[in-house]
Amino acid sequence: MVKKKPEGIEVLVSKEDPVSIQEITMMDWYAAFALMGIGSEASNTAAVSMAFDRAEMMMKEREKRL
Repeated sequence: MVKKKPEGIEVLVSKEDPVSIQEITMMDWYAAFALMGIGSEASNTAAVSMAFDRAEMMMKEREKRL
């Protein structure tokens, strides 16, 4: 039997494995919460950039306080 090529929406589905919780860094954690705080104030690309900028600031502040 010949395997049928995916069509329609099946082609758009990502084949990548999800990120394991063990691979999430402190920077990712801070960026996730920063992204929630940004909300809809920026486009998707700008929001992600802003979230990681804020996460970097949080990491620097964390280093000062430890």
